[in-house]
Amino acid sequence: MVEESARVLRVEGDVVWVQAIAKSACGSCQAQKGCGHSLLAKAGQKQIDLPVDRNGLDVSENDQVIIGVPEQAILRSSLLMYGVPLMAMMAVAMLLSLMGVEEKISVLCAFLAMIAGFYWVNRQSKSLKFSHWHPRLVRKAQSVESHIPMCETH
Repeated sequence: MVEESARVLRVEGDVVWVQAIAKSACGSCQAQKGCGHSLLAKAGQKQIDLPVDRNGLDVSENDQVIIGVPEQAILRSSLLMYGVPLMAMMAVAMLLSLMGVEEKISVLCAFLAMIAGFYWVNRQSKSLKFSHWHPRLVRKAQSVESHIPMCETH
């Protein structure tokens, strides 16, 4: 399960609205202090508000929680969203190329096949049951306390 921390905005029965911040890959880079891209990523962080199943946990507003999405959900949705349109595009392009169709027409038809693939995925996604693909509340986040003694100045 892929986990991410979030903050509880409000609780509505069995649904909890949480706010997660979309992070860039800059947090793991060693050169982030001297990199302009890191500054832009921090300035452009997006806050995402989403409903999450409460999952029987006792949470209240402003609690820090961990939400999780199953890995299979990410893999399947990625394959569905990107793989189907790309495969449709490549299949049409290869078929028309083998048939000896002019390149301009082949490219146009391949592009239209990709658009049709996106349209098909959009239509199919409305009929599929994605309830087990949604993020869930996993647990409350542990508050991290510093174990370093602080010096007092007088």
